[in-house]
Amino acid sequence: AINIGEQLLVSGAEISRVEDTIRRICNAYGIRQSHIFSIASCIIVTLETKERKWITQTRRILSYGTDMWKLDRLNDLSRRICATQPSFAVIDQEYEKILKGPTYSPAVQCGIYAMTAGAFAIFFGGNLWDGFASLFVGALIRVTLYALSAIKLKAIFSNILCSLISGMACILVCYLGIGQHVEMIMIGNIMLLIPGVLMTNSFRDFISGDMISGLLHFSEAMITAVCVAAGFILSKILLGGML
Repeated sequence: AINIGEQLLVSGAEISRVEDTIRRICNAYGIRQSHIFSIASCIIVTLETKERKWITQTRRILSYGTDMWKLDRLNDLSRRICATQPSFAVIDQEYEKILKGPTYSPAVQCGIYAMTAGAFAIFFGGNLWDGFASLFVGALIRVTLYALSAIKLKAIFSNILCSLISGMACILVCYLGIGQHVEMIMIGNIMLLIPGVLMTNSFRDFISGDMISGLLHFSEAMITAVCVAAGFILSKILLGGML
């Protein structure tokens, strides 16, 4: 149960869903009492077994993101567990199958980032040349994120550095004549870095009554947004004279 809850949290599920899933799975297997406490970085589960023994396990969450495919499969697995109570061997097999599920290749992810940046640049008022220039910067953002994750740079510095490199790239593509409106190109690429899902989850946590998790998610989202803005502002300071 705690493994499934951990993967739900890592994949971007809201806190209330994580706690409810663990509680329902425990109840399905005859646990007398279950007390679950979860925040963005930790899950604590305390259970009373049929033999009236108390067991507590803590799971530290070091990083998390958004994986809708994994969320859907984990939710489906948890419902089947509650409905049919399969053996632990069957659950482990299904769980491992989900963990080894398909992922997008780096090339595909770069392409998705490029198309998203280009679409946003045009959506916010840029022309086709601005959208075309945003393709290169969007792909560069994905490559930069890969490189920064490989060296395990802290999130704050990673966001600032990625935004700085992206902002400088936006200015360079305009300087080279590929794009025409640097503001539109920057806006299109900023949208790739804004923590929209994290902000949404923070409000969902607030509505669900999980104030601690809501504050943690909200604070992280605001700090990330400030870091992104700082990186792009710094790029304008360093290379603004080229425009």
